[in-house]
Amino acid sequence: MRKILETIDRISTAIAVILFILVVMILLLNIMLRQFSGGISWYMESAQFLNIWSVFIAALGLCSTNDHLHIDAIEGLLKGTPKRIIRLVIALLTAAFFIILGYSFALLASRSRNTVSTMPALRMAYIYWPVPVLCFLSAFSCMLHAAWDFVNFGKGEKLKLLTEGESKK
Repeated sequence: MRKILETIDRISTAIAVILFILVVMILLLNIMLRQFSGGISWYMESAQFLNIWSVFIAALGLCSTNDHLHIDAIEGLLKGTPKRIIRLVIALLTAAFFIILGYSFALLASRSRNTVSTMPALRMAYIYWPVPVLCFLSAFSCMLHAAWDFVNFGKGEKLKLLTEGESKK
């Protein structure tokens, strides 16, 4: 299970970086084209949507390593079984957050009928649908990490994060 969580982290980080590079390239291309013509009409919307998708994809990786934003003041005061239970409760609440957020975006995507103003061939629903999918995958990733953490609690085994590199093997 550890390998699955590390793979989720690696893949989601790589995709988020690629999307961010695309955002930068679109913005730079538009800056250059403004010198010769009016620029690209769809640069702002595409950059915003790619940025939003990259954030939700990065959240998937953060959930798999339990490296997302959380307050561990209570967890720091506890030891043993109560600490294990509090970690499980936090994981359940985080997963519930992503499920509610995903459901909300699914409702938004299913009811969106209008087109993107600068890209009439696209409907807003096409842009919204990846977000609930990524939210549900983040909830699953949180629960997968919670199961791994519950089984390996107190064994000193940690997930190898991308920032730790290969030097700590």
